[in-house]
Amino acid sequence: MSTLEAQNPRDYFRVALQSALAAAFCLGLPAGLLLWLILFQRLYHFVVFQALIDFLHGHGLYSIYILVVSSIVWSYLLGRISGYRPWGWIAVASALSILAAWFSPLANIDGILYAYQPALPVHLSYAASMVGLIGGVTLFVGLAYGFILYNIKAALTIGLTTSFVSVLALLLTILLFDSLGIRVGTGNLAMVRVTAVALITSALAGGALLGVGFRWFVEEARRHSSQNIENK
Repeated sequence: MSTLEAQNPRDYFRVALQSALAAAFCLGLPAGLLLWLILFQRLYHFVVFQALIDFLHGHGLYSIYILVVSSIVWSYLLGRISGYRPWGWIAVASALSILAAWFSPLANIDGILYAYQPALPVHLSYAASMVGLIGGVTLFVGLAYGFILYNIKAALTIGLTTSFVSVLALLLTILLFDSLGIRVGTGNLAMVRVTAVALITSALAGGALLGVGFRWFVEEARRHSSQNIENK
C-alpha cells in the first residue's frame, strides 16, 4: 500500500494558511507557554497561573517536553494537510529534531558569545541566541522531514528555506518591538513580551513555508511512484 494518498488539485494558499495556523497553535504557542503565563499573571493575578509558572520554572525541561508532546498534534495536522498518511513518522522526526536542536550548541549561542564577547549588549546577545535556537530547530525539522521522504533535495530545500523564513520573521519581530521602545534588557518584561510574540510569528512564517514545501515533495513522490507503476 502506498504511504502517499492522492491529492486534490493544488491549493498552496490553503496549505500555507492551514500549516501556518497549525504551527502557531501547536508549536509557537506551546514553545512560549511559560512566557504567556507570566504575561497573563501580570494582567490577571490568577493563583493557578502563578502555580504553573513556579512549576515550569522549577522543572526547566518540562517546557521542552510539552513542546515535544504538542508537536504530535502538529504532525497529525501536517499529515492531513500534506496528504502524507503515515503521520507518525512526522511526529518522530519532529520530536527528535526539537530535542536535537535544544541540546545542540545552537541553543547556547548566548553562552558562547558571552565567553568571547562579555561586553556585548544584552539585546544583541538575545537576538543571536534566538536566531541560533529558532534557526536550529527549523533546520533540523526540515532536514528530518526530507529524510522521511527519502529525498536529500527535499531535506535541504525544506530545512534551509524554513529556517531562513523563520529567522527572518523572528528578526523582524524583534526590530518591530525595538522601534516601539521595547528592547530586551531594558526591564518591564521586555524579553518575555518580545520572545512570546516572536515565537508565534516565526512559527506562522516557518509553518506556512514548511507546509507548502512538504506538500510539494509529497506530491512529487506520489507522481514518481505512479510513473514507476505505469512503466512496469
